[in-house]
Amino acid sequence: MPHLLRFLPSLALAVTLLCACESQYQDNWDRLKVGMTKTQVADLLGEPSSRYEPRADNGKVVIAEERWQYGDNLSTLATGAVFPSEAHPRAWVVYFDEKGNVRSFRAADWAR
Repeated sequence: MPHLLRFLPSLALAVTLLCACESQYQDNWDRLKVGMTKTQVADLLGEPSSRYEPRADNGKVVIAEERWQYGDNLSTLATGAVFPSEAHPRAWVVYFDEKGNVRSFRAADWAR
């Protein structure tokens, strides 16, 4: 148990930092607009927790369009690795068109 107590300050700091990052995109989500550039999105929401690029495998489309996700956790990242074609409903998602501008976006299901 004493060994565990040594890690509590680090854990508290990590949780605080994660909450601060999450707060930035939650607070600014309503300011997101279709047509924004990737730079504008990053300035507004910060760096995404994951990025997915369009990809095909043996002629079959695996990921149809570029997307950035915010608020990923181990579960959503693992799901994205196994099923990359669909964004996890618990993540905040920004979809980009072929020119790199926002085509659409979706809040996490728990935040709607």
